[in-house]
Amino acid sequence: MIGRHFYYWHIRYWLWRVLNPAKPYELYYADVVNKKLRRYGDHPAIGHKAQAIRTSTELLDLTRRHGMQPHHRFVDYGCGSLRLGKAVVEYLEPGNFCGMDVTQTFLDLGADFLGTEMYAAKQPHLAVIAPDNLAAAKARKPDFIASWHVCSKIPDSEVDRYFGGILGLMSPTTQTFIQFPQTPQRKRMNSLNWSFSKAEFRAIIRRLAPGMNVEFVEIVPENSAGVTESYAHLSYQPLHRAAPSRQTEAVTGKATAAAQ
Repeated sequence: MIGRHFYYWHIRYWLWRVLNPAKPYELYYADVVNKKLRRYGDHPAIGHKAQAIRTSTELLDLTRRHGMQPHHRFVDYGCGSLRLGKAVVEYLEPGNFCGMDVTQTFLDLGADFLGTEMYAAKQPHLAVIAPDNLAAAKARKPDFIASWHVCSKIPDSEVDRYFGGILGLMSPTTQTFIQFPQTPQRKRMNSLNWSFSKAEFRAIIRRLAPGMNVEFVEIVPENSAGVTESYAHLSYQPLHRAAPSRQTEAVTGKATAAAQ
């Protein structure tokens, strides 16, 4: 009998691929989540019972520390059902929040989570990640972009498309924040999650967006599995270290500020 671990890591995706030869990888993840929602009625990351890992205001707190104000325009790239986006929607002026994800199911759950009153008052843009919708989001010239608990879901074959989608939304003044599990080398942590090293992350940005600056920030110290929860702060503008745990590095690889 095939063990559950072996099935989830090595067989499940390829069975799905045989049945869905034309679908992109991200719909595999969406199908796995939607299957759990149908079977159990909830999922830890998506839906009405989804809970923030740390705090529901984590994205809002982060972007406000970096200068976001209610008049700014914000893109939540991989917004899920808005477990972190809701606080940002509440804070921003109407029409300034754009949430994007791979399936309309997640977005509909997010709209339900906001409630009809907030949805009508704040008028968020909720859109499936697709070329036309990406172009519309870029045209709104976002001041801030965040992608939280998404980068870890990206396999090697989809890395360029994921980062390219985010970087393509940026203007010269946009600030972008990408959360990721950091390890010394990239590794597969479970059947649906991968880590990055800072060097690997920086190399991707260097290749896709020459001239971009990246600042790595520790969120949670290294755990017993050797994973440090981190995020990267990206901007074409100069970045400045604001805390001892930060390490600012130009995309050229030259350190502009070293963490102490």
